[in-house]
Amino acid sequence: MWRHRLGRVRDALRWRGMRGRALALAMAQVLAGPTLVVESESPEIEGRGAPDPLAVLTAERVPPAHWGSIDDWDDAVAAAARPSVFLTRDWVTAWWAAFGSGLEPMLIRVTDPGGRTVGLAPLYLERPKLVVRLPLRRLGIIGDRVVGSEYLGLVARAGQEAAVAKAVAARLAREVRWDVAELTGLVAGDPAGDALEAALLGKGERRRVTPHACAMIQLPADYETYLATLRPTFRRASRQRANRLRRRFPSTQTYLTDEERLLEPHLARLWEMHQVHWNAAGYSGAFADGRMRSFYLDVSRRLLAAGSLRFWQLQIDGVIRASQYGFVHHGVLHALQSAYDTTFRAPGVDGPGVTLRFDALRHAIETDHLRGYDFLGGVEDFKTRWGTSTHDTRTVYITARGTRGRLAWLATAGTRDLFSRVVSIAPRGLVKALRVARARRRGAPGSTTQPSGHE
Repeated sequence: MWRHRLGRVRDALRWRGMRGRALALAMAQVLAGPTLVVESESPEIEGRGAPDPLAVLTAERVPPAHWGSIDDWDDAVAAAARPSVFLTRDWVTAWWAAFGSGLEPMLIRVTDPGGRTVGLAPLYLERPKLVVRLPLRRLGIIGDRVVGSEYLGLVARAGQEAAVAKAVAARLAREVRWDVAELTGLVAGDPAGDALEAALLGKGERRRVTPHACAMIQLPADYETYLATLRPTFRRASRQRANRLRRRFPSTQTYLTDEERLLEPHLARLWEMHQVHWNAAGYSGAFADGRMRSFYLDVSRRLLAAGSLRFWQLQIDGVIRASQYGFVHHGVLHALQSAYDTTFRAPGVDGPGVTLRFDALRHAIETDHLRGYDFLGGVEDFKTRWGTSTHDTRTVYITARGTRGRLAWLATAGTRDLFSRVVSIAPRGLVKALRVARARRRGAPGSTTQPSGHE
């Protein structure tokens, strides 16, 4: 039925006997039934009254069962001004399979008259768990919790960001009611994220923006050139550390996990080392949550099949002592997770994670020929000592107009403001307990607010 209607819409738009663009659009909307057709800001073709092929976009809601049929999803991501691995079909699908329970999917696909995907808005609706029962609805971005997705927002082919955002906002206004939108991971300078924020703000009343800094190494073409950018003391100490390790343990080797049969045991080792470290620090650990382990296994299989997984191991005498988990996308290695064996002890030998990272960086420069090594969120010293530059993302809260929007503001952004004030004056132990409690209340593992990482 929908294919028949789409054909009738195309016929209406191409009907040469119709005069004027507005009449053609009106006819298309009537024939399209439940599909929403939105006129973009694209100019008309010079010398003709017919619309530009990209001037009319169709927005439709797609349920999770049909996400796999959007064959050009990743093509649209690749054609964006700022492509993000965290908006690809594999990442979104894996996150939803692990963490989507209790949420309402709201993925909106925007297509042109030829059926090509011009943009996607991977959104969801949630009823926040509040102390006081209020029927409020929060609009979020799929992937925004727990796993460390940094660069989220809207998928839109370059040059079509405003039109796609307008189509998405119109579809949302027609289909659902949201009281607060929490847009996490919008990248500074990304026209798609800017357009989504502007389109939803047009339907809202109040906005708050919270910036977040991220760290990335801009990689040169030569490994020795990169080493020369590091502080001499760090470079010298790291080389001595690696040399001692390999002299003391000649069997030491670093390698990539490149076979699916090794994924599960190698991930299990990563989880084990990570949990031991954070449990000793008094935290529950990210991988105490079965959903987190399920997500990692699922997305790892997808990334490995796509050839983008970079899961590094450092092995000593047949035992993995350090792991670094990342993936390559559009010339950048995103380093998502790392762990090392805190029980490993040897005279004069320490920091296997640092040695492993140097090997991973050499491979990124000399073999993958990448332009960047991304530490993702945070600018702690254990990241910046590697010669990073800083770029920003932001979380934007937008409330709907009216009383419900104001209540939603108090229940979300207002609560976070209060928490921040408490953190600034409270003892460290109390802050830690509050953070773990908040993470559990949001359905996330307690480690989502752990202190800085380690190597």
